[in-house]
Amino acid sequence: MPLYNKNKSGTMRSFEVKGVTKRFEGVVALKEAEVKFEGPKVCGLVGANGSGKTTFARICAGEIKPDTAHFIFDGEKAIIRSPADAKKYGIVLVHQHLSLIPELSVWENINLGNEVRKGIFTNNKIAKENAIKIINELGQSDISIESKVVDLTPEGKQMVEIAKALLQEPKLLILDEPTASLEYFHVEQLFKKIKELKKGKISIIFISHRLWEITKICDIVFAFSNGKSVGTVDFEKQPRDENLIIPLVTGSKKGYTTYLQKEKGQLEKAKVVLELKDISYEKKLQNISFSVKKGEVLGIGGLAGQGQEELLLILAGVISPTNGQIVVNDIEVKIKHPKDIIKKDVFLIPGDRQRDGLFMNHSIFENVIYPRFPMKRDRFILNYKKLTAITKEVMEKIQVTPPEIRNLIKNLSGGNQQKVVFAKWLQFTPKILLLNDPAKGIDIQSKNLLYRFVHELSKDGTTGILYSSDNEELICNCNRVLIMFEGQIVDELIGDEISEEKIIESSLRIGSKN
Repeated sequence: MPLYNKNKSGTMRSFEVKGVTKRFEGVVALKEAEVKFEGPKVCGLVGANGSGKTTFARICAGEIKPDTAHFIFDGEKAIIRSPADAKKYGIVLVHQHLSLIPELSVWENINLGNEVRKGIFTNNKIAKENAIKIINELGQSDISIESKVVDLTPEGKQMVEIAKALLQEPKLLILDEPTASLEYFHVEQLFKKIKELKKGKISIIFISHRLWEITKICDIVFAFSNGKSVGTVDFEKQPRDENLIIPLVTGSKKGYTTYLQKEKGQLEKAKVVLELKDISYEKKLQNISFSVKKGEVLGIGGLAGQGQEELLLILAGVISPTNGQIVVNDIEVKIKHPKDIIKKDVFLIPGDRQRDGLFMNHSIFENVIYPRFPMKRDRFILNYKKLTAITKEVMEKIQVTPPEIRNLIKNLSGGNQQKVVFAKWLQFTPKILLLNDPAKGIDIQSKNLLYRFVHELSKDGTTGILYSSDNEELICNCNRVLIMFEGQIVDELIGDEISEEKIIESSLRIGSKN
């Protein structure tokens, strides 16, 4: 078979990768996985966390060397041993965990590694013009190219990451969970751009756990399970039906678990355990007041960036309110540090597990036992046998795979990493759980498992406050949902009012004169 001509212009007419196998320290991440399609197409890649999707994407992008793999582009053999090789073939990967440099500007990040030069100097004028053009094409004209990335919202950062990839003029663009931080409006903007790219003869591999996205944007879907290819759904020949994908992903015909809402009578009799009175924070929160009862799961909804995260961070002691009162069990508390609220058994489950929730280069065991030290739950002399037993117990309960407590966190899939974040606090008895988009970017099975624990805890009296960028999570898991807009609570949805339509209407202020 001839070697693929890297200098060809135009589209990649066919893409085939087969026999992909990769092991990490004896753990099989991929085993004879394969993907094959004729371009240009939008190809979905689905599977539970740990199924090998991201590893496959990174192998295609030359970031990981496979144990075995065969690349065939346009019917000709290709060799990918490095990111430089992948780039020559026109393969560009947008990572789930962003590769941006926070202290650089938007335009500097977009052009990083793809600088425009004028002689030996970089041509900043053209670089800025390119950045403006591509940001506008993504429908993000509100993002200033002079802004530092550190100051952007999560969805803004994700769009800059995508813009950076598009500037490289890919023939094959691999998007790994690109919508995990995006609200519905931004997802639609991204889908519009994906359709334009396809018309421009560019193929896309689209990785997502949101099946409605897969069925809406993809032409064909490849499913992975435990590192193996387990099936294909071709929407050019089959109906766009999630039920065709679910059995491949879960091994079951059941989809998202729908939780029954608690009877109102139970909550009417329940005690108020947390009350906020006129909480404000800089320009991001304005006079926030609400109460939540024992055993209640209170949802915080609305478009991203409306103050939801700041509200949870105040309750967790990460930031301090400008003014207002926080009352826990009828006693006003001053939260100056996370330890102040942790002592009251109020725990934060962050959505950004790698940045806020875990020590990536340490083991499962070390991550699980760490909270015991500031909480002073153990004496100065640690009972190693006891701590090992505690860790194994919570690992078994929350079904982390593989269950070896000496495994490094960085070697786990995203879903299993998030399970460890939960496990850190499940060893105690939480009175209040602050859930900051806790299931972002994890698979259906892991999501169901984590929310099952939230509901079991609520039955035992634990109160939950849940912010989620996925409206379905709010619908399935909450007794009430407060909608935030521009730092204020603008609506309250209860019981049957909690629906996709109502959440979107309230979030967009449809019908409101304010």
